[in-house]
Amino acid sequence: MPAARSAARLLPSPTATPLATLMVLLLLAAALLLHLYPASVADTVAWASTNVHNLADHPVAAMVGSTFVVPGNLMPNLLMVAVGFAVLERAIGPWRTAFVALTGQVVATLLTEYGIELGAHIHLLAQFSAERPDVGVSYVMYTVLAAASLSLPRRIRIVGLMIVAVSVLYPFIGSPGMTSTGHVLSVAVGSAMMIRIGGAAHRRQTRLANRLCASAA
Repeated sequence: MPAARSAARLLPSPTATPLATLMVLLLLAAALLLHLYPASVADTVAWASTNVHNLADHPVAAMVGSTFVVPGNLMPNLLMVAVGFAVLERAIGPWRTAFVALTGQVVATLLTEYGIELGAHIHLLAQFSAERPDVGVSYVMYTVLAAASLSLPRRIRIVGLMIVAVSVLYPFIGSPGMTSTGHVLSVAVGSAMMIRIGGAAHRRQTRLANRLCASAA
């Protein structure tokens, strides 16, 4: 049935969307470990947090590890990660999807962490802690969801992007902070990257069409 096939494309598949499947499995495995070893949760969060201290000490491990440390309720984020990665990976492939996700995580983290630190140093913002806890998959999730929305067919593309935009703008306007700012930045990065990828793909198709026409002539 067409409806069933369309619904299936929203979910990860080990063969069609290996990256989305891997993300779901890693998030589930990390959540299980946190559940089995509750005494280690605080130390894990402290080590994996993408704060200024950890970014100076072990930046790569913090950037990657923090994504999979979700101490609270994982299920809402897990569902959105599964759908976002599955849709985007089917549209642009696993390597580009990974690049989009990683870029969103890095850009949003660096701008928020060092932006807040700078604001505190010049007395525009309140006291800043270089060792504050900051973990979770949300920056990656919102980056991928924004890019995935722009990969949808035109009739639902705007609706999808509007839903993602409202979900980050409403908390940002109501209670602006580091995390809500990071979510807005993540959506902006995901959207910009998908527009660039789409533009590059269109230019390649145009060049190929021109070459084919020239060959036929």
